[in-house]
Amino acid sequence: MYNKVIAIGRLTATPELTQTKSGKNLSRVTVAVNRRFKSENGEREADFINVIFWGKLAETLVSYASKGSLLSVDGELRTRKYEKDGSNHYVTEVLGQSFQLLESRAQRAMRENNSGEDLADLILDEEELPF
Repeated sequence: MYNKVIAIGRLTATPELTQTKSGKNLSRVTVAVNRRFKSENGEREADFINVIFWGKLAETLVSYASKGSLLSVDGELRTRKYEKDGSNHYVTEVLGQSFQLLESRAQRAMRENNSGEDLADLILDEEELPF
C-alpha cells in the first residue's frame, strides 16, 4: 500500500504553533493549490487543502513561513471521524512529513511590499522588454 501526497501552493494564513494537552507542538495550515485547468467561465479555480505538521517541523514552518508563502508539501492523506452533537463528522487532511519554501527571501519581501498594488502593474508590455 502506498499513500503519498505532493502539493504546491500558497498558505492562506500565517501559521500558528499550538500544543496538545500532552505538550506536543502542531501547526494546522491551509494550502491553496490552483487547479490545472480553467473553469467554463475561463477562471482558474483552487482547492484548499488542510495540512497538519507536528513537532520540530511545525516549529520550523511557523518560524519561516507566512501568509502567501509558496511551498511544496509532502505527506500522507489521512481521514478521521469525530462525533459532535449526536452526529458524525469526517475530516480529510494531509499529514505533512516535509515541506520546502519555494521562494527566496527577496521574492517574499517583494511580494509583501507589493501586496497593496495591482499585480497587473508588475507585468511588462512587449515594448518595455529590454531584449
